[in-house]
Amino acid sequence: METKSTMKITNYAGPQLLRSQVYEFLRNELKEENLKPGMFISINQLIEQLGISRTPLRDALLQLQTEGFVTFLPQRGIRINELNQQDIEDFYEMLGALDSRALLSAVEIIGIKDIERMKEINQEMMVNISGTKFSRYWDLNTAFHNVYLDLSSNVPLLNQVNIIRQRLFEFGKKDWSRKMRQMNYDEHLTLIELIEKRQAVKAADFMRDVHCIINY
Repeated sequence: METKSTMKITNYAGPQLLRSQVYEFLRNELKEENLKPGMFISINQLIEQLGISRTPLRDALLQLQTEGFVTFLPQRGIRINELNQQDIEDFYEMLGALDSRALLSAVEIIGIKDIERMKEINQEMMVNISGTKFSRYWDLNTAFHNVYLDLSSNVPLLNQVNIIRQRLFEFGKKDWSRKMRQMNYDEHLTLIELIEKRQAVKAADFMRDVHCIINY
């Protein structure tokens, strides 16, 4: 295994900063698909390639394992995890539970400008529904949901939502069909309508039981 990128290490970086830099480097390698699901990571090769010690690399990989991106396999090394159908369904169920909770607490404080921003983002997603690369579509979809997620003060919940979204969309499925994008747009309209009416419970139920259910 050899990555295509190089990592810029801050001079005289302390242990925590170095581990953070290694972690962000590996996350980017996953995002750019230089490290692909099913591949095995060689710690020794990365140590040599990046010019770092074993400790910050291992610490970064342990964090990625905690987040579900890699698995340490005895006598075999470290494998980049693949998502099977059951994994995807489980992640969506978790996302629905967490995201709906954040939405429930945010509906009453979402302002008019926030709602207009959600409408603008959703319209941009619709305009580019067939021609946008999925990376751009993912960014817009993330921005849409972040309008209300950013109003939440539950940092642990937000961290988990972010990890699950990245696992599903940024490092997982790389595209959605036009039908799925249209459905996503329509469901966003329903969410916006429920938020405008300040129907917090209905909005949260819709998020959990409809929007975060696999329909492909």
